[in-house]
Amino acid sequence: MRTWLLVAFTFIFFGTRAVFAGILVDPYIGYGSYTTTYDTASLDDDVESYSMIGSRLGYSFLLLSAGIDYEMDNFSDGKRTNTSVFVGVDLPILLRFWGEYIFNSNLEIDDATYDIAFKNGYSLGVGFTGLPLVSLNLEVEKSSYKFEDVPLLGDFDTDWASYIFSVSFPLDF
Repeated sequence: MRTWLLVAFTFIFFGTRAVFAGILVDPYIGYGSYTTTYDTASLDDDVESYSMIGSRLGYSFLLLSAGIDYEMDNFSDGKRTNTSVFVGVDLPILLRFWGEYIFNSNLEIDDATYDIAFKNGYSLGVGFTGLPLVSLNLEVEKSSYKFEDVPLLGDFDTDWASYIFSVSFPLDF
């Protein structure tokens, strides 16, 4: 009887510590659609698609996780990189939710002779974790940029709104 109690105690003490806390590595790849809205009458709103790759790196404890997200996007006439902090909840019913605050974004448009400054941004996502080692994710993002010294237009603001489908491989160590 003592042996079984010792085995049970060992499993509970050492086994649950590994299950409830650890380093989170969550690489992902995705495809999305974005809409840009300009606050100048001389430009029309754009709707285009783009591809993305990135990774979340952080710490998970019980049902919560938090860390840094780095994302690289490619679209038809440029590229973009986002760096953000995220907080997430992994529910035991095969769903996970997270929110991100984008604190740095670099938008580069091919052949641009003007500056683009990042203003602010955030993202909300939900993932289905019912498949082994894979999470299917839907994400909504909203960002704002300021275009400066654009020839013939001057300065103006633009909003970036996107919907993203991605596949990730969340790993807890």
